[in-house]
Amino acid sequence: MIASRRQHLTDDLLSELIRIEDGGDRLDAGELRMLAFSILVAGTDTTRSQLAASMQVLCDHPEQWALLADNPELAMRAVEETMRHSPSMCSTVRSVTDDVTIGGYTFPAGTFIIVNTYAANRDSSVYDEPTRFDITRDDPPPILTFGGGVHYCLGANLARLELAEALKILSQRFPNPRRAGRAPWKPLLGLSGPTSLPMEFD
Repeated sequence: MIASRRQHLTDDLLSELIRIEDGGDRLDAGELRMLAFSILVAGTDTTRSQLAASMQVLCDHPEQWALLADNPELAMRAVEETMRHSPSMCSTVRSVTDDVTIGGYTFPAGTFIIVNTYAANRDSSVYDEPTRFDITRDDPPPILTFGGGVHYCLGANLARLELAEALKILSQRFPNPRRAGRAPWKPLLGLSGPTSLPMEFD
């Protein structure tokens, strides 16, 4: 596709990446392949895993599923709450640029650290009753599942729309969904979520 686009640019993302030039420097074929691959993986694995995690927590809270089924306009709130309560992306890696001390522990410059966004999304000093799952939370603080600042996920809004549309449709098509077996999760490190989610519905 890259070779084809180089010959005939279109209006898609791959063509835009080929067009990008910074001071005469362009992405070479390897860099372009890696970037396209990263965008593709980031936009599929994460959303697919989050949809399974969202369905699991909604199955475990049938009253919340009923609310969503009766009020499809709550789909976006359901996305925010499932990603806060049961995120498939539970942490992010950062690099310390300068020596920094937090809680009496010093992280030297250059250290890679794992930031636990799962715990941050359940911080009782930020969220009222953080372990409670409630898709009707009124004006909750922003979740950290998509990162923040300059590291905010480029695909956050697309992922939200995809998940909201999926939950809206599933809530209309799956009456009384429930788990039909165990739903083991991958370790809560980086990309997690259920490895399988057997379900039944009426």
